[in-house]
Amino acid sequence: MADELEHEVETTRTKLDQTLGNLQSRLHASGLTGSVDDLRETSIRLTESGQRLLDSVRANPVPALLVGAGLGFLVYDALTRVADRRRLYSTPGVAHPHDRDGELPENHPDRLHERLDDALEESFPGSDPVSVRITK
Repeated sequence: MADELEHEVETTRTKLDQTLGNLQSRLHASGLTGSVDDLRETSIRLTESGQRLLDSVRANPVPALLVGAGLGFLVYDALTRVADRRRLYSTPGVAHPHDRDGELPENHPDRLHERLDDALEESFPGSDPVSVRITK
């Protein structure tokens, strides 16, 4: 057991040394200038990509407008659903609809087979449940 603990401590110490070495190399002046150079190259690539996107939108404004409108409707719908859900669940004195489902007598686990038989009879009246074949 002591050997396992020593091995674990040594492994942790090695990982810590590697992490500290990585941090020191990043904070070293040449590491910082390399990071700044990488950041500058990334910003140049993003600027070029943004310019190409704007050129495409200028060349084809109708598809861009339709895409923007579609995305706007998706965001609007999501926000409306969230607001409705919050409004429904934050009304004081009103029980949540999902909280009462388990209390309904027809949802009692003892009635599961009966409800399944009723549903099968409703779907396939007068047929033998074993001989029913569902095909696509």
